[in-house]
Amino acid sequence: MDSSFFDVAVVGAGPAGSSAAAILSRKGFKVALFDRRAKIGVPVQCGELLPTPSEIRDIFPRSKYIPKLVDVRSEFVTNRTSQIMLISPDGHGVEFDFKTNIIDRAKYDSYLVEQACNASCELHLSSLVTGRSSANRLSVKTQSGSKEMQSTIVVGADGPNSLISKTIDNNYADIDRDLSLSLNYVMRGVDCDEEKVLMFFGRNIAPGGYFWIIPKGDSLANVGFGLRRSLSAPHVSLTSHMKHFITKNAIAAPMLRNAKIQSRVGALIPVAGSVDRSYSDSVVLVGDAAGHVMPSNGGGIPQALGDGYIAGHVISSHFEKGTELSFYEKIWRNEFGRQLDVALSVLRIADSVMVSDPLTNVCMRLAGRQFLEPLIRCRLPIPVEFISKTFVRAFNALMN
Repeated sequence: MDSSFFDVAVVGAGPAGSSAAAILSRKGFKVALFDRRAKIGVPVQCGELLPTPSEIRDIFPRSKYIPKLVDVRSEFVTNRTSQIMLISPDGHGVEFDFKTNIIDRAKYDSYLVEQACNASCELHLSSLVTGRSSANRLSVKTQSGSKEMQSTIVVGADGPNSLISKTIDNNYADIDRDLSLSLNYVMRGVDCDEEKVLMFFGRNIAPGGYFWIIPKGDSLANVGFGLRRSLSAPHVSLTSHMKHFITKNAIAAPMLRNAKIQSRVGALIPVAGSVDRSYSDSVVLVGDAAGHVMPSNGGGIPQALGDGYIAGHVISSHFEKGTELSFYEKIWRNEFGRQLDVALSVLRIADSVMVSDPLTNVCMRLAGRQFLEPLIRCRLPIPVEFISKTFVRAFNALMN
């Protein structure tokens, strides 16, 4: 058999891609896994926060698979948190119970890829897929030159700016609105409550997004933010936002005063909900490439694990029984589709409120835990949308 021909080519070795590759390899299919990075999991473009299985069951009550998939082994967990605090621009905090495992993504991603390789998946590192033909012929750029690979099915797990997604005619309507820019520092010597995740909101803090302090344990923390250019000043750099937060924010600055930066990395986060087409007759999109990130909070690891699991089994059934690839979309929509739609609605409501820090302050105080906690859990209390629109109109009329 041609060594450059595969049953399945998986582009991207994050949790979604490597999970799909492992399942298909175990079932005896010839699988290639491509990743542009030289080392799996590096750099870590993630806050590394993973809700516990019990929280996932609450967030995705119809899900059969994800609660089991997020039950990670303790060797990958660096810290466990029990609360989240949402902090308004004026420093008012609303906190509630929310249990998470903070994981070592580099170590966890390496483990997932190892599982695939142990099942005979062929791993290609430092391999950038630069093109895909309609016949699933992939152009791959490597350190030694360019080559071509052929496969029956392609799994697009190549992130928010996915080439594979574009080849099946998916495009963002407004990049500045639909993709969030993010910057994350790993800092040592952070003086924070290691059982509490902090989320800071405000137009002058992170326009169109929020800042986070996620304790990794042992005085380490992920300190970062996401913002959207459609709602921010274009001339202000991400590093300027970070510096201002670290040194000037009344609550964060004392925690970070003696902290040292261990590493820094930027990333893109898709916040427009699912792409229009998550599959074609020979392509399946998973994880960030499918837009399966919660628009309201940027969370994507649970959905990525779910996508990889579902895609692996549907593609296997496609080869063995002729199952249509459309079945993949039916399953993921049942698993978390409603919550993805609700999270997008929450983001649109937040966009209307958070154009003004005074308005954000008032709304967060009025909403309180009663309404803010369900929003974080991707549930939209019935009165919220109506009240928020009415209040925004009244507030704007008053200010004008």
